[in-house]
This record gives sequence, structure tokens and C-alpha cells, in this order.
Amino acid sequence: MIAGLMIYNCGSLHLSFGLGVEGLEPTAYQWLTSPTRNTPTATNLQHLAVLPGDIKMFRLGSSNEDIFASPLKGLIPLKYQVVLMDCPPGLGVASVQAILNSDRVLVPTLCEPAALKGLSEAIDLIRGENQNLPIDVLRNRYKPRLVLTRESDDLLISSAQDLNYRLLHTTIPDNIQVAESIASQQPVTIYASKSPGAVAYRSLGKELMKIWGLKS
Repeated sequence: MIAGLMIYNCGSLHLSFGLGVEGLEPTAYQWLTSPTRNTPTATNLQHLAVLPGDIKMFRLGSSNEDIFASPLKGLIPLKYQVVLMDCPPGLGVASVQAILNSDRVLVPTLCEPAALKGLSEAIDLIRGENQNLPIDVLRNRYKPRLVLTRESDDLLISSAQDLNYRLLHTTIPDNIQVAESIASQQPVTIYASKSPGAVAYRSLGKELMKIWGLKS
């Protein structure tokens, strides 16, 4: 039995680089299209496996929708506690199918007018696919000293009930160590374990485990 977290990288090659798994197989695309699927790649982090991103995922069109359901269900017997499907912005085929096969959605957003408009539109689109899907919203690159941030906070709080989402208590600060950790291909919790970004991500993990009903 395999326990822990598995990341299914539906499009962002940025994530695969940050985890140091570029070029490893099977990729997310190979998992979808291969009749014989190898086990997702274990990383050097305990309890974390990954299906790396693949540029071919961007070539999938509406005619490929039916290739998703069986491979995604094929992850269930592997006994991961969480399968996190990381999707690019927008609702392409991969993102829509991830939503249709998910228990809930985690949406990061910036506290800026354009980002909040995009968030509202994204939630409307998600609701069009699944009316009752739980949605958790995370404030990312957070700058609490800015008036714009405080105004955005007020809007996010007031919109949570109307748009039917949960605004997470944890915020991820705008922190240079997070960007540096990606370049070094390490989690920020290892690269700079006492940095504001690392502290925030640990807090996020604890909050999500509680909300999602996960065991430590």
C-alpha cells in the first residue's frame, strides 16, 4: 500500500522543474494514453510521488475527453491519501476533466482586481461543470501592507457566500525565498525552512489537512 501525496501535473512544466522530475517517466500524458501504466515516480521527498508534466498535454482537444476517466480512476487502487491534479489557468480539456474527476478544487489567487475578476469567472465556469464541488480559495503572493490587498480581502470575504467558496485563513506571502527554492529544485520548507514562505506553507498544509479530513 502506498500512502501520502501524488501530484498529477496536468500542464505546468514549471512544477515538474521545481520538483526536479523533468524528463522522468511515466509523464502525465503517458499515464493517460498508455494501456500499461507504470507506477508514478517517487521523489526524494518522503511520501511524495509525481506524474511529471508533458508538453503533449497542451495538444489534447475535445475529441480526447474520453481518455481521462479510466486513467484517473486507475490511481485509486494505489492508495494515495491525496491525488493533487495541478492544472494550468483556464479551462482546457485537461482542466475540465480534472474538475469532473475531483472531490474538490483549490484555487490560488492574487489580491488584485484583475485576478479577482478572473477568480469569479473561474468559479462560475467550475459551477457550470459541477454545481456542488467544494472550492477552497488561497490568497497567494500576499502583501498585507497594501491598501489594494485589504480592499481585495473585503471583497473576497463578502463574495465567499454568494459564490459558495471557502476562503482559507492561511495566506502565502510574497516571499523571494519561494522563487529561489523553485530555481534550486527544492521545496521552500527545505531550502529556507524558517522563511515566511516556508512558515506559511506549513500552516497551509495543516489547515488543508483539517478541512479535507486527512490523517497526519
